[in-house]
Amino acid sequence: MDDLNNAADELSRWAEDLERKAQRYQELHGKMTEVSVTDTSADGRISVTVDANGSTTAITLAAAVRGMDPTAVAAELMACTHRAQARLRDQVTGLVHDMVGTDEAGEAIVGQYAERFPDMDAEPTTPPAPPAPPAAPAAPWPAATTPETPAGRKPDRDRVVAPEEPSDEDRFYQRKSWLQ
Repeated sequence: MDDLNNAADELSRWAEDLERKAQRYQELHGKMTEVSVTDTSADGRISVTVDANGSTTAITLAAAVRGMDPTAVAAELMACTHRAQARLRDQVTGLVHDMVGTDEAGEAIVGQYAERFPDMDAEPTTPPAPPAPPAAPAAPWPAATTPETPAGRKPDRDRVVAPEEPSDEDRFYQRKSWLQ
């Protein structure tokens, strides 16, 4: 009988522990939905905000961006986004470890963020070189001359092309609906 009471007490403690853990994960979920990270370029012209999923929720461009090369703006936008996502990963890792510890489920969350938002290896700070300007168009034909038409066969103007007669099978299906 004593073993039965001990088993019941142990099961009760286990259920209470699961209840507390579920409560901590609910709190973690609530806090994670509130997380957002903003990263700003070094010159302060561009800033990007990402939410808890790493999705871009805001982009701010200063007036000074107007004179910048579009490829440089695009490169800086991407760099700000990657830096914000890396900071998000670090924030979520700290939040998970503070609220639920290092149990298996918490480590799975941290692992998913680490996989989705890896550290970017030394990204170049200078944008890629702009593409080369298009080649100048070829000179048009001189006004006095026209291009020669290639000598060839006479156009086949006299040939009449008609569709083939439908087969019995074609006629059968022409009278049927595809719904039947």
